[in-house]
Amino acid sequence: MKKWVQDLILGGILLLFSVVSFVYAYVMQDASAKYFLARADTYILLWTGILGILSAALVVRSLRSRPEETASRIVTKRVGVTVLIIAAYIALLGTLGFVISSALFLAALLAFFTVESKGTKLRGRALAREIVICGAITAITVAVVYYLFNVLLGVRLPGGLWR
Repeated sequence: MKKWVQDLILGGILLLFSVVSFVYAYVMQDASAKYFLARADTYILLWTGILGILSAALVVRSLRSRPEETASRIVTKRVGVTVLIIAAYIALLGTLGFVISSALFLAALLAFFTVESKGTKLRGRALAREIVICGAITAITVAVVYYLFNVLLGVRLPGGLWR
């Protein structure tokens, strides 16, 4: 398949998705949150609006330039593993809660991409160093997101079975 055809199809699908999501979020109007930035529809409108603009730009670029080179495969091992990790995160979010499932999600993604990029070079001290770095990134990211949404914005995050 030509690259411009692949870009056109991908841009069209993403544009359709973003328009439907934008309309849904606009109709949803979350009135339960006290602050505008704490409303769920605010972020859906923001991100789907950005996605729609970028998708439209991709469609326009693919129709204008029409690069003749052959496109690389979209569905690769990296994409498949990432989709599986995201699906596991979504499935575990209600059961384990935000903190635990997000920590597992980030740790799994970081571990996969680190092992994939560095491969067999990870042994001994290098492996220990990467584990510490991934653990620190995971802990800091989950703590900051939890603090931002739960404490500052007052959004109730999934607590799991024990909440």
